[in-house]
Amino acid sequence: MENRPGIFIALEGTDGSGKSTQFKLIAERLKKNGFEVETFQFPQYDNPSSYFIKEYLSGNLGSAESIGPYTASMFFAMDRFHTADKIRKALEKGKVVLADRFTGSNMAHQGTLFNNAEQRRGFFIWLDQIEFEMFKIPRPDISLVLRVPAEIAIKNVDKRGNKKDIHEKDMGHLKKSVEIYDSLCQLFPKDFKQIDCTRSGGILPPETINDQIWKTMMPYLPSKKLKKKIKNSGGDSPYLEKNDGIVTITDEGYSYLEPLITNTKDNVYAFTDKLSHQTIAAAMARLSRRGDDMRVTILDEFSDKDDEDEQLLKRVITAYGDDSVQQLAGQHVVIENASNILTKKLEWGRLAAYLEQSTRYIYFDKKDENGNYRYHKLPYLKKDVRLAYEETMDKIFAIYSYMLAKLTDHVRANSSVPKEERDNAWKSATRAQACDSARAVLPVATTSTVGIFASGQALESLIMHLLSDELAESHEVGRKLLIEARKVLPAFLERVDINERGVLNMGYKAFTRENTREIADELLSNKISGDNGDPVKLSDVWPRNEMEIIPDILYEHSSLSLDEIRNEAQKWPLSKKKKIIQSYIGDRYNRRHKPGRAFEKVHYSWDILCDYGIFRDLQRHRMVDDLNWQILTPRYGYEIPELVVEAGLSDEFEKCFDLSLKLYSLLQENGYEKEAQYATLLGHRMRWKMTFNAREAYHLIELRTSPQGHPSYRKIALQMYELINEVHPLIAGGMKFVNKGEDPELTRLAAERYTQEKLARLNK
Repeated sequence: MENRPGIFIALEGTDGSGKSTQFKLIAERLKKNGFEVETFQFPQYDNPSSYFIKEYLSGNLGSAESIGPYTASMFFAMDRFHTADKIRKALEKGKVVLADRFTGSNMAHQGTLFNNAEQRRGFFIWLDQIEFEMFKIPRPDISLVLRVPAEIAIKNVDKRGNKKDIHEKDMGHLKKSVEIYDSLCQLFPKDFKQIDCTRSGGILPPETINDQIWKTMMPYLPSKKLKKKIKNSGGDSPYLEKNDGIVTITDEGYSYLEPLITNTKDNVYAFTDKLSHQTIAAAMARLSRRGDDMRVTILDEFSDKDDEDEQLLKRVITAYGDDSVQQLAGQHVVIENASNILTKKLEWGRLAAYLEQSTRYIYFDKKDENGNYRYHKLPYLKKDVRLAYEETMDKIFAIYSYMLAKLTDHVRANSSVPKEERDNAWKSATRAQACDSARAVLPVATTSTVGIFASGQALESLIMHLLSDELAESHEVGRKLLIEARKVLPAFLERVDINERGVLNMGYKAFTRENTREIADELLSNKISGDNGDPVKLSDVWPRNEMEIIPDILYEHSSLSLDEIRNEAQKWPLSKKKKIIQSYIGDRYNRRHKPGRAFEKVHYSWDILCDYGIFRDLQRHRMVDDLNWQILTPRYGYEIPELVVEAGLSDEFEKCFDLSLKLYSLLQENGYEKEAQYATLLGHRMRWKMTFNAREAYHLIELRTSPQGHPSYRKIALQMYELINEVHPLIAGGMKFVNKGEDPELTRLAAERYTQEKLARLNK
């Protein structure tokens, strides 16, 4: 859209929707609020197209079907073309241009002549090209569609008593027009917004409808505080000058920009913290509609403004941005005391950056100032169940604390490291080794702190995911997160609790989840599977033959189509094909060297049965698809770590699992099926699945088999490698940094010492 200081709003709707009434009311309201307004009612009937439009609408040229949508549309397009220059000049003067009907009317009325949505969509594109590309008619910034059911609209038309035109005579046409307007609002939400004018089957009062229109318009209106600051023969802005159509930045403008960006004159620069995330994102949103250097845009539209000018930010983001603009602003948020169930729900989307307290390196044996261990409480449980829940949790944490101390003493007493080498790195390594085994008895209710850095879009998605979740803890945190995030990114989180956006989205998630569960309950057994065989199953792989990715490897280096390369590759001997894959993998000097993106076409799907502790580590990877897990249960059993047996703590370990099972059963018996998951322990096995590509396989498997990794997930990752090696030996052969097993004590110590050395270098 061309750069223009004014705003162009079109009012749309079928005949009888009250459009003409609202057109007058909105024009008056704009003027009362200090806006300069120019109004246009279409058709204009003051140009050569007028005769054809009158004859068409009266039916004198024949039926709408016989004339066809394209011919009729040309009549109306020419009518708008003759007014285009007036609209353009009004916009250049910074006025609010208000139109009664515009291109949307053509789409809705002539669009009824198409039999299917695909043909209609092609017509929409054709009309868009004719008007806005060929005729260069100004495009409305937004078209507001008054929605009134056809049955009510026809009654309103009848009340007028005027002679009906070719559209008003046909009830079927009106119904289709309403449907097409609905689809326009769905297909093109940036261009069309719906105003629902009915409630409980009746039409709303004009004043109520007017308020709805006004509220929807407000973000688009020019801020009355915002004055054009470009100097034009004596303007008073010190920042910009315009000579012969060329805008330049003054010395004062460069001084203003100096603290805001890192470089005021070069082509590459970064923003400092002097501008808020929202303001930066709003300025970037203008990129798609302004041809200026962005520094000019900042000086022209955002200088000397309160950094929290919500009117300005909402107007710019709504009018010139789309969903992608939400990706341009980010925010750090923290959730304290999140249960281990909640932490996984917080990280479910994988669209942000996450950090949480580790059960491998932190002791959870201390009580807080109120005498409570770190676990999530459920105050809404029935009193007797709640007391049993807390009593059981306290017992498990007490046993964990006892075991942790004993395991730490055992590891250190039996360490093979010479006494003179038992430094801080050794203490950290032995502490981690004890935590690795003791954490298995920690309940999933154990709480930790989660830090998140998310874009506005990821934050909105996370909040809606939490608010649509069944767990009370998720819902509560989602609600609080929305409140707090709105204090810093309000313009990006407006839609979360709007009925037709966020609320509808959350309802959709909840309904589909419930409906799918009902089908699953009907068709599948709820018995716990006896399939406790291989903990890692490669449930699916694509392609079966790894040679099939050769065309994708060569594609970027060729001018041939993928099919042509594939046909050529079929003629080559196996030795040549192997060489291509091996060359693509290349000589990797460390695990961060990964093959190119052709490997992203290869996918491996996994069905995994492992303990929750392993799951919480492996699910953190971002480049995964199809990540999902089943409801937690103690029924899949557990394993006793070897270190626990060596330390003589097997009885204490098993007692925790006995307590967990009893509490789980009690919660289920009392109807708390979802809450029963809190009673499971990190050592309980669970079922989950995920899919990742071959490029991610290099990262995940080589990282998770590294010496400092937890022995349990190292085992899982190694099994993944072996299964990939069976189906794709060339791809697996490139994973040269897969660690196939060393002494856990020594390898962890080496990792800790490496960390200590890095810290020592930094402190010099």
